[in-house]
Amino acid sequence: MNAVAQVIQFPAADADRLGQLAAQIADLQAQYDAIADAFRARGQGRFEGSMFAVTVSDETLVQTFDTKAAKAKLIEAGVAQSWIDGNVKISVRKAAVKVGAR
Repeated sequence: MNAVAQVIQFPAADADRLGQLAAQIADLQAQYDAIADAFRARGQGRFEGSMFAVTVSDETLVQTFDTKAAKAKLIEAGVAQSWIDGNVKISVRKAAVKVGAR
């Protein structure tokens, strides 16, 4: 891959439309977050609307595993790099599209 990012020419209207949509999404997300926070403040339960229902559950703890530290420890313990490489799971993520104001 070329070290210099390639600039692909799209019509200016496409860039502007994408920016407008990003702004609308940000506004909708802020509204959603405010209403969701109000539901969280009410506490755990199920809340029925005429078209939708909202369920609020308890907060949960999430545990993560530091794979970088584990890999270093395995190497330190003498585990072959080929074994580590053979047991690594790889997944593909979509290319990110970010929009910023001009």
